[in-house]
Amino acid sequence: MGVLTGVLSLAREPVRLTLRAWELGLSSAATAARLGLELLDPERSGSTTAPYPPPPAAPVRGNGTAPEPVDVAPPAPAESPLADSPPAVPDELIPDHVDEEVVLVAEVAEEGAEDGVGPELHIDEPWEGYDRMAAGEVCDRLTAAPAELAAAVELYESTRRSRRSVLEAAERALRR
Repeated sequence: MGVLTGVLSLAREPVRLTLRAWELGLSSAATAARLGLELLDPERSGSTTAPYPPPPAAPVRGNGTAPEPVDVAPPAPAESPLADSPPAVPDELIPDHVDEEVVLVAEVAEEGAEDGVGPELHIDEPWEGYDRMAAGEVCDRLTAAPAELAAAVELYESTRRSRRSVLEAAERALRR
C-alpha cells in the first residue's frame, strides 16, 4: 500500500461514516413518517397500493365548448366601523385588579424642592460700577488684574451680558 493510497483511505473513512449516519437518520425518519401515516389513516396501512393516489384525469375539452363555471366568492361587504376595532373581551376574562385609569401612587420630594432645582447662586459685580463700564474700559482694567479678579469678571460676564471682548480679555488674564 502506497503513501497516497494510505492517505486516501484515511480521508475516505470519515466520509463513509458520515454517509452511514445520514443513511441511518433518514431511514429512521422515513420509518417514523410511515408509522405516523398509519396512525392517521389506518385504512391505507393495509393496502399495497402506491403511497399517493394518482392525480385525477383532466376532462378533455374541445374548441367551442362552454367554460366550466368557476366558484367566485361574493363581493366583500362594505367595511363597517367596527371592522378595525379589537374584538370585545368578555367581562369574566378581565381580572378585577386591572384598572385603566391613571392613579398617582406617591408624590415624594425633598423639603424645599418646590422652589426649583439646585441652589441659587448670586454673583456680585467684580468691582463697584462694573455694569456702567464699556467693554473697552473693562478690558483695559483686566490687563493688570490678578487671576482672581479675572475669574470673577469671567463668571459675572458669562451670566450677564456675555460680551465676547470682555470674556476673551478675562481668559488672557487667567493664562498669564
